Amino acid sequence: MTARAEGKTPWTLAPGEQATGVCAWNAFVLQTLGNAFLDADYQTHPGTVGFVPPITADQVMRFYEPVEPWLRRARQAQANPQFVLDVTVPAALPAWSEVEPCPNTHLKGMLHAMRAVRDHAQAAMAYIEASAPTETRQQKQLDTIRQHYAAATTQARYADDMHGIDPSRDVHERVEEHLKAAIEQFYLVGQLVAMPERAEKAAVVAPPAALPKAQPLPGQPGFNPWVLTDPLSREKFQRDPEAREAIRLLWVHDPAPEKTLAIQAEIEAAYTRGDISIAKKADGSRLGHFFCTPWAAIYTVNRSVTLGGVALVPLQTFVFDVSIEGMNRGVPFRRQIKVAKFVSTTELEYGDPNEEPDH
Repeated sequence: MTARAEGKTPWTLAPGEQATGVCAWNAFVLQTLGNAFLDADYQTHPGTVGFVPPITADQVMRFYEPVEPWLRRARQAQANPQFVLDVTVPAALPAWSEVEPCPNTHLKGMLHAMRAVRDHAQAAMAYIEASAPTETRQQKQLDTIRQHYAAATTQARYADDMHGIDPSRDVHERVEEHLKAAIEQFYLVGQLVAMPERAEKAAVVAPPAALPKAQPLPGQPGFNPWVLTDPLSREKFQRDPEAREAIRLLWVHDPAPEKTLAIQAEIEAAYTRGDISIAKKADGSRLGHFFCTPWAAIYTVNRSVTLGGVALVPLQTFVFDVSIEGMNRGVPFRRQIKVAKFVSTTELEYGDPNEEPDH
């Protein structure tokens, strides 16, 4: 039986029921987006079904990766009326893959996904509109949700009206911009309908984070060469002569250690705030560290945050990937926030500057 049939409103649902709704909505939207991108590619290139361009694969995996974690939380919340989410909502969508120009298949995928998400968002709005607010505060929340929904439908209508069978490059770019905005807004609306009280903060712009304090550089007093290494694994690697040499070479070859340390400081600050936490397996045990020098900790995102210039959203997993692999062969120094799905491995690498990168 649905909440509407039981006479419940978004404001009278138990915490577990609200959490079930928001988690199920997020999983649905992300799954819909991933499926739409794949379907659009397969319809355009039927001869290569099962294979997609790297940019499409990257975008699809960004959508698919958080689906299972959201569904897992939805099932837990469904079983426990007092379930409390361990991640902050409303959550933002994973970042869109940066590619110029945007492939036509991506545009088609976004258009089909937007229409599907819009239809479900419309049903969600019908539910909350039929649930008369009983307090002034609830009315304000509903008004805010209406505002977000109006913005989403405006963007969606604009994209629909501008899209043709074969839009020009200029129109293509404008349609893409409005489609992304519409999908992001509908994603937000569904979460706010599930948890209306979150609407009070949805429109609040967070103040910019304080700049991280400068840290001692290599060669300066107080410098810690193991600062990038997973804290719970440092002692193990410090006893390993090969690991000590790998860490030494990493800092020798880093062309801008101040940039590396600044990103690490951002990560540590985010961890302290609770924006991120150490990644865990499904059984609750630690996932561990990255397999390559400097063997950094793997994190899970709890609240939307930007680290190293990369926008991260709840339930994504990432590592600060710093590498000198292949530098003596002309490969650039690598310093990046690497978002991926990580699995346990016994493999261990020491970041040889004379070898081609293999990850």
